[in-house]
Amino acid sequence: MKKTNLTVLILILVVVTLLLSMASSAFAHEEPTAEEGAVIEQPKVRDWILRFGLVVAETNGSTSVAVDPGSVDLNLSGGGGGFAVIEYKILPFLGLEFGSTTIGADMNVSTGAGAKHYGTDIDVLGMNAWTLAANFRFVRTPTVNAYAGPMVAFNRYSKWTLHSGYDGDCWPSKHDCSWVRIESRNDSEVTWGAKLGADIVLTKRGNWALSGSLSYLDATYNFDELDGQGRGSIDFNPLMFSFGGGFRW
Repeated sequence: MKKTNLTVLILILVVVTLLLSMASSAFAHEEPTAEEGAVIEQPKVRDWILRFGLVVAETNGSTSVAVDPGSVDLNLSGGGGGFAVIEYKILPFLGLEFGSTTIGADMNVSTGAGAKHYGTDIDVLGMNAWTLAANFRFVRTPTVNAYAGPMVAFNRYSKWTLHSGYDGDCWPSKHDCSWVRIESRNDSEVTWGAKLGADIVLTKRGNWALSGSLSYLDATYNFDELDGQGRGSIDFNPLMFSFGGGFRW
């Protein structure tokens, strides 16, 4: 999917969520009436929720570094990790969420004709995202809470170095052969994203829940080609499915 189209879809999701949230808040639940002398037990208000669990991600980023007489191709695939976030309900239809998500994506390297790849110091590109999200609730019942909204993120990436030679008889100890050496340049960035999620209450007390969400982060990893003084980047852009538990209080 093109980045422009994805941005438009996310903006539509946010606008629709805002409209649904405002519409649902307009229909306040009527307070139950009781016969004379009867006592109505009011449900406990739980404004906080801690969500935690595992993350399955899809990345599929790719780029090519051209160095005469060949090229080095970098590809990202898959991904997984964990998350922990905490949310405070500031309004009946709005919660403010802060947390951290850590994932790693498989990094594959291939070379063009006449080149030989000698390896990287890591085979997984890692990302740790500290996120701040506004969760607009468009379903609010005693047992189900569904929400969506935008988020900003501060991403930190793992550092790595890649070495590839462009001579069939080229080895790391030789100095008279052509090399491409790629090294990470920026290991952090501030970016944006969006999330759609839900909590399903599991207990009568309402304190434990099953939590799941689908989220997207616009993330780009930058690097330098040291010998050629070139620069490049590869889109991380993880689409993440998170699932786990939630504790409400």
